[in-house]
Amino acid sequence: MKLKFLTLTFVLILICSSVPITAEAQSNNALEWGVDVDEEFTYVLQRAYLADPSYIQIVATYMPYVPSMTVGEKATLRVTGLDEIPSLINESSQMPESSCVLERANDSVPIMFGLEDFVIPIGDWEFINEITNITGSEGITLVDTTEEWGTIGTGSYQALDGSVISITIEIRYEKENGTLNYMRQRHSTLGNDLIDVILVNWHPGMPTTVSEGLQMSTILIYSIAAAVGLIVAIIVYQGYRAKKPVVQKLGETKRETSKR
Repeated sequence: MKLKFLTLTFVLILICSSVPITAEAQSNNALEWGVDVDEEFTYVLQRAYLADPSYIQIVATYMPYVPSMTVGEKATLRVTGLDEIPSLINESSQMPESSCVLERANDSVPIMFGLEDFVIPIGDWEFINEITNITGSEGITLVDTTEEWGTIGTGSYQALDGSVISITIEIRYEKENGTLNYMRQRHSTLGNDLIDVILVNWHPGMPTTVSEGLQMSTILIYSIAAAVGLIVAIIVYQGYRAKKPVVQKLGETKRETSKR
């Protein structure tokens, strides 16, 4: 089956209007960074199922670093920059942003520079919910628990043979430090997976790979159990670069890859 890569017509979870959203009810905020520049975090590509190797082009649209990663091998994320957080933020275009570099853990070879979607501000989730307008976006479900904040987006597009492909993209951040905790991109049709890619913030005790049969509830249990007892490093949220809403920015990482 050939997927219609250039004409995706679904309403993607993390893509909202490019028009800045104004926060009417709250201009003051209590946002802060939960990490410091030069802090490092470990990530693992737990799963990268592709029914056809060419589908990696679709994965790279929203996760451009994945083609340079190997399933089960660790990568180090290093925070390289954090914008100053304004005391007053009146629209989404004023949200601060972070910058990170992702490197192979075994030899420190860079995978990608300028990643903005791995760290976001923390401390005022109500404000973030309001200014990103997640609850008012069709196809997007808000994830807002004691430990995590994020989105689950669903939509569909059409393959060249006319088949309707369902897509789900889930992104979750750790509320304690604002780092990307879990990202999954899944495409399927008639109950069969075509693409299933899972990237996680790895902690000791977590699996580095997951099989098709391992349910997400099990993975979450591993993540929570591993986090207990650790001295959690401080990291933060991502922001807005091209004056786009946070929700949009979460699905649009820079594609500037480093020279291998």
